[in-house]
Amino acid sequence: MASAKALSTSARARWIIAKAYDAMAESRRDNQLLSKAITAYMELLKMNAKLSDKKLLEITNRTLDRIQFRGIYLNAEPVHRLLIRRFPNNPGYRNNLTISFLMANRADLAEEVLKETLKLWPEDRVALAHYAFVLKTLLNRVEEAEKLFRKALEGDSGAANEPRFYYHWGDALLLLGRNNEAEEVHKQAAKLGHFLSPAQRSLYNVNRLKSRPWWNINETPYARLAQALEKSWKQILKEGEAARALYVEEKEGLREKGDWSQLDLFVRGREIQDRCKRAPITCSIVKSEAAAIGCRRGQIKFSSMEPGTHVRPHVGPTNCRLRMHLALSNTENTFMRVHKEMRQFQLGKTWLFDDSFEHEVWHNGTGARLVLIVDLWHPDLTAAERRTLPAI
Repeated sequence: MASAKALSTSARARWIIAKAYDAMAESRRDNQLLSKAITAYMELLKMNAKLSDKKLLEITNRTLDRIQFRGIYLNAEPVHRLLIRRFPNNPGYRNNLTISFLMANRADLAEEVLKETLKLWPEDRVALAHYAFVLKTLLNRVEEAEKLFRKALEGDSGAANEPRFYYHWGDALLLLGRNNEAEEVHKQAAKLGHFLSPAQRSLYNVNRLKSRPWWNINETPYARLAQALEKSWKQILKEGEAARALYVEEKEGLREKGDWSQLDLFVRGREIQDRCKRAPITCSIVKSEAAAIGCRRGQIKFSSMEPGTHVRPHVGPTNCRLRMHLALSNTENTFMRVHKEMRQFQLGKTWLFDDSFEHEVWHNGTGARLVLIVDLWHPDLTAAERRTLPAI
């Protein structure tokens, strides 16, 4: 049997090796070295019985950080399980395991852990909020989710008090048709600083940017782009219609009724392979505007909506972009509301709005409505911000 001194020496050696791999991985930006560092940390954690609580937490925190950076969230499970065994009376470690499962898109595993957590701690607000999030966004059990959000967030100023949970609580109420209650939740969230305003509920923001629902295109740097799109709208329409076989159904769950499909040309500042071959005129125009094709927080796409479609009230994810629409077909009886103002689409014309404000769309016409959507960086962003803001 190895002596305690030998075990201690072995642990120190493994710790030195893991940190060395970690440092080299950072300096060289090398994922293979990072994987070796994670493996070395995991080997060290097998000796957890010989580690003090302080040292164990230092090692596990760094291991989890490296796993998350690498994006291999399921690999974090044994680390979280180790912490749960070591600190069985702390629900936070179970909640962290839940988050890892959610990051890995494993709602089934997250739900199992949440049920276990809430069986042990029925009033734990963080677990309640996460379970509500799972019920609403992944399992479509909206009414149950709303009740849990209310239990988790009402009167709370602790760890569960997060913008995303308030966002989904209010959205659950909108889905249930309880608009007045949703408005109160939005007001409370804005008062807490979670939203820019009750109507502007985006979660990825630069707070100093000018906020207005509708923009006058001629007062922005994008007037020339709008003019070029309007001049060529008939050719753009032909390209959008010719590519109908490539359209895919809208997947965000924003339709209250009807049919809505889209065709992406650019996403997060990158061109979708071979798409511009299908729409060369459209792409040649939008490529003239760097704030469009380089907008990592937006898309450029065709949007087709069948008669009788209603897109429910919702908000976009960020205030760092403005959204331009070019109306291409069947605009009669087709309307958009942004915040408190409703407008009707006009054939061959553009408009510009901030989709971080609540908006909704009705198509009450008789034929498929086609629109070109072009997202653009907010004109108040600096060149450095445009280069460095992460994609969403």
